[in-house]
Amino acid sequence: MDLGLKDKVAVIMGGTSGVGLKTAEMFLQEGARVAVCGRDIERKEKAYDHLLKFGTVDSIFAATCDVTSKDDVNTFINGAAANFGGIDILVNAAGQSVMGYFFDVTEEQWEQQIQLKYFAIIYAVKAVHPYFIKRGGGRIININATLAKEPERHMIATAATRAGQLNLSKTLSQELASDNILVNSVSLGLIRTDQWERRRLKNAPDMKAEDYYADLAKKRNIPLGRVGEAEEVASVILFLSSSQASYVSGSTIETAGALGKAL
Repeated sequence: MDLGLKDKVAVIMGGTSGVGLKTAEMFLQEGARVAVCGRDIERKEKAYDHLLKFGTVDSIFAATCDVTSKDDVNTFINGAAANFGGIDILVNAAGQSVMGYFFDVTEEQWEQQIQLKYFAIIYAVKAVHPYFIKRGGGRIININATLAKEPERHMIATAATRAGQLNLSKTLSQELASDNILVNSVSLGLIRTDQWERRRLKNAPDMKAEDYYADLAKKRNIPLGRVGEAEEVASVILFLSSSQASYVSGSTIETAGALGKAL
């Protein structure tokens, strides 16, 4: 199936690791051009070197950017547009969760989650909008989590802001439809990413990775019996970005192995 992504320009916020990096890699394999950003300079350089295995210098733009800084976001997105001559796709993949019950989460942590889950998207959408208008449309894919519909007490700050992010995506899909901009969400369950790898190395450094994730899937009662992989999420993102999803907007696709009971 031809996804129609050749020569498209995809901007991936938080694209230097995890799902974002895998998505950039797969976009390049489809012939698209990608712009990725992250806060850490070393991680950004490492991501750039990795992506060169799948694309060329002319097809990759990488920069440091704090997605919660309006100035950083504008600089990055304007730089990507100048480098590639426009933008077709925005993937908001930057994310970090906070573990803690209500009285354990600090006000600073609440503010960080609000900045990351709301304003990072707001800044990015406002920055790409003029470039989408010039293209005659565009695609926005916001990475979310099953927590948005099924909150867990020990992750109250992340769950609450994820729920609002889902509402934001739905509303944006309606407001931007007249500009031919399609907005969708991808909700993740347990996906094997750098964040989970850090948890594994911290909590079970002597345990084999495969055993750790098999045990995790069992403890969390994932119906498919395993933790998901980053490329399985990236495949959904690419579909939503493609010509094959030209009438899909305002939707949330769960990529969670049937985890969760919410409709």
